[in-house]
Amino acid sequence: MKLFYLFFILLALTSCEEIVTLPSPDSDHYIVVEANLTNLSAPQQIMLSRSQDYFDQASIPKIGGAQVTVSDTLGNLFSFKEKVALSGIYVWEPSEQQPTIGKVGTIFTLQVKWQNETISASAKMNRVPAIDSILYQYDEATGRQGANDSPKNGYDAQFYARDIRGAGDCYRVKTYRNGVLFNDPANLTLIYDAGFQKGAMTDGLMFILPIRRSISPSLYVENDKIRVELWSISEDQFNFYSQARLELNNAGLFSRPAANIPTNIKNTNPASKLQGTGWFGVSAVSSFETIVDPKKAKTGLK
Repeated sequence: MKLFYLFFILLALTSCEEIVTLPSPDSDHYIVVEANLTNLSAPQQIMLSRSQDYFDQASIPKIGGAQVTVSDTLGNLFSFKEKVALSGIYVWEPSEQQPTIGKVGTIFTLQVKWQNETISASAKMNRVPAIDSILYQYDEATGRQGANDSPKNGYDAQFYARDIRGAGDCYRVKTYRNGVLFNDPANLTLIYDAGFQKGAMTDGLMFILPIRRSISPSLYVENDKIRVELWSISEDQFNFYSQARLELNNAGLFSRPAANIPTNIKNTNPASKLQGTGWFGVSAVSSFETIVDPKKAKTGLK
């Protein structure tokens, strides 16, 4: 009899499910800027698009035909040309006269002119420490969280770098396996001094172990090429990425209400209805790469 009542209750609960579509306000269709320029001698890219309504599943509308420039405090001007008409992708190419965008300590200003509106943002290129080395040891993927195609056995890698003395340096780690970036939200590794957050008292120290091991979301195999890049970012950009990561992972039964992510993109006319969002950043980059060779594997790495 108890089993019968239990079955009846479960049946009643499941039969009461109903999908409810909540109304959401229309988007103001802001200009979205995606720009993270570096001091590398390589093409630099800025992407422009429009924001959409919350439940809009259509393709993201691109902004074409804009005039995009970046200037710096040294008097240089960098013109970004649209890669393909109406693509929303604007590119600056290095030349003999301008081999790179700039150097550490310089402040850069973005200006986007489009449909009688001017969008602007500023950012400073901060310092970045050198990566000393990448080491790896043989491991088994017992209990490791990773992709379904991750090897069951292989090499667990970590990189070594030391924070520059002087509190307040922020960085982002990017890791590539055989030229492919680990680009899942879980792979967004942010560093404040040598730890994960402000106030951790890690100024001037070797990066802590969880940061060093973050370059191994899955195991590597023999002849894999590991490339690690360390990008300097501002504290404001650190906060931007931190909030973006929270929103990307904001799901499930106990998720929080969605919130706007901070931005440094502003319309020079504050009274205009067309405002900006996204982020304009400039980074100094240090890098290190290695090829996995079983003969060079270490033991007892900590």
